[in-house]
Amino acid sequence: MAATAPTPRYTFTERAKAGDLNDAQILNSNNKSGPDVPTDSDVVVAGGGIHGLIHAIQSEKHKPGQLKTTLIEKSPKPGYKIGESTLPLFSLWCKMLGLTGEYLLRIFGIKDGLAFDFLDRENQGHYTDWATNGPPGLFLAGFQMERPMSELMLTLFAQRLGVNVYHGKQVDFQGSKVYGGLETNKIEISKGKYDSQPATTVNSSLLVDATGRFRQVASKNAPIHRFEGWNYDAFWAYFTCPKDESKIPFRYWEGPNTNHICFPEGWAWVIRVPSWEGSPIPNLMDMLTYLLDCAEARTPNDEIPSSEELAEMFGLKFQWVTSIGMATRNDVKYPEDMSKYGTKEAERKFYYFVEKYDLIKEFMKSFELIEDLYGPNTTWIVRKSLTYQSPVVSGAGWVAIGDACGFTNPYLSPGITAAMATSVYSAELAHKALGEAKAAKDNEAAELAIRKTFSPYDKFAKDMYPALNQMNKFNYCCFREPRLGPQVSLIWQALIGVGTPGWQLIRQDYNLTIDNYVRYSINWAWGTWVPEYDAVAKKAIELIAPIPLEEPIPDSVVREVIDYSNKLKKQAVDSNKFNFRWDGLLRYYDLYLNYDEKKTTKDKFVRQCTHCSSWLALRPDWKKCYSCGKQRTDEEASIVWNPPLAAEEVKYLVAASDAKPGISSTPFDQQSDMPAIFPTLSKEVCV
Repeated sequence: MAATAPTPRYTFTERAKAGDLNDAQILNSNNKSGPDVPTDSDVVVAGGGIHGLIHAIQSEKHKPGQLKTTLIEKSPKPGYKIGESTLPLFSLWCKMLGLTGEYLLRIFGIKDGLAFDFLDRENQGHYTDWATNGPPGLFLAGFQMERPMSELMLTLFAQRLGVNVYHGKQVDFQGSKVYGGLETNKIEISKGKYDSQPATTVNSSLLVDATGRFRQVASKNAPIHRFEGWNYDAFWAYFTCPKDESKIPFRYWEGPNTNHICFPEGWAWVIRVPSWEGSPIPNLMDMLTYLLDCAEARTPNDEIPSSEELAEMFGLKFQWVTSIGMATRNDVKYPEDMSKYGTKEAERKFYYFVEKYDLIKEFMKSFELIEDLYGPNTTWIVRKSLTYQSPVVSGAGWVAIGDACGFTNPYLSPGITAAMATSVYSAELAHKALGEAKAAKDNEAAELAIRKTFSPYDKFAKDMYPALNQMNKFNYCCFREPRLGPQVSLIWQALIGVGTPGWQLIRQDYNLTIDNYVRYSINWAWGTWVPEYDAVAKKAIELIAPIPLEEPIPDSVVREVIDYSNKLKKQAVDSNKFNFRWDGLLRYYDLYLNYDEKKTTKDKFVRQCTHCSSWLALRPDWKKCYSCGKQRTDEEASIVWNPPLAAEEVKYLVAASDAKPGISSTPFDQQSDMPAIFPTLSKEVCV
């Protein structure tokens, strides 16, 4: 191993053994302030899930050392949560921190892109498909991740920055006094459940509600809001991960995508993730510390041990699993007697759809159920009425983030990716708000300054969730007929999600900074605010939603939706606001977004390892499989550009990919000079 590679250490394993420390104690021993919760903190974050951690890290990176942040998590360690798929917005944030694919793909799975199969309920066995690549590995790695591992990694990263993260501690929301102003909050921390620490009072200026769907603070300020129309229920389990995907009955199937099987009542997700469940927390902390050391040292990919090697080095359990679940409309009419499908509600509803659709039934033959992967009674999980919004997301002395603000549907991954805009935006506004409060003449003026500062945040959250809800309703309407997904809903998701005017990732070299990340994140939201998208979504909902779910969509309605979509698509492309290398990104579409079923090629950014069958990002400088450690050939590591690129175009992309994490080579609000691969789309689009 090269001299640049750090030396593995076993600090936490040895400390836990020597002190007979439980999980909460070993995690808390890593805090800058020690195991005891400090009595003064500018900001207290209630909830140590992914959004609480993102908020705390963003705050410290935005203005290091300016605000003291203490994060309180009631669980003794990062625990199981659903939500394994991410999008480039999350990867860009990780890259900005120096946490790039070389390091994170040792603990997470690669996410290459999004793939969809649309089933025809009236013609069993018939389906359409659609797929888009993620970013090329030269620029950015996408991740499919087990949530406990992601939150443990971010906990250790936050602690490195000086953020105190306490596990096994609980905010007493009933006893806490949240007043507003400056340094007037009295946040009560209950007596330690996993240690002997007494109850503590923390003096603070801001309480961040990161308690997710429990909305511990937000719920006390306004009742939950539900949107008009149907809601959604989700049910899921974990299954084995097949190495041989050749028997899966969908053409072009690839495991590294977040795969979606869509049908009129809803959709199924299929996500391939590495699981470290059952590994001791101290051992995981040692491994993650080693990887964070490697990231800090910028150790090259091929000098870092693989996942399997790391598991052996640190005494860990490691296996690949598949998360498979369904998110269906809650107005589905199920049979009165569901007993033949299983014993639990989640199991019964899951297998009801498996039996209803021949292709799903054939698909499930490649997977075996894993019992109780995350502990007793975790085999089958159900969650009902997923969609909601908190009408009030900030007030005197508090602000809500993440799922405490709202949630819509796991489709297209808004839970982490879109909602993390609330986490980073609130973090930066907290600095501004508390800074202006300190300059105020009295406490009343201080609170007025804080409220004024958070006013744009309130509007952002108020607007985002209805827009995301409309996005989901639009897509669910298009599930009703297999032509509509590839030709309407998904082409618009790509058009405005990737090509959002002024925000194309390639124009930032897939590289944002702490100074511009928030501006990007709050203007993205899948592009749901783009007028052309909004118009198409409204038209599809207007024409399809009134038709009863049990009935097929008339061909005349399908044609009207497609024609209307094509009309606005042509206007959008002709505007030259949505330029991108669409023929490489998408199957069935050319550079000018003409739909052609015979055009089945697109760029190839991943390939399976010939030794372990894990899917690997293609980069010419990554010869080592980061899963098993075996070497691959130059050809096996090379990207396939389809359509082919000229030598100077490839050279441009490679040069752009050399930009260091967190240092953008392109001004945020300017467009860099693009080579011919990103032309002005002046050709007429055939519709």
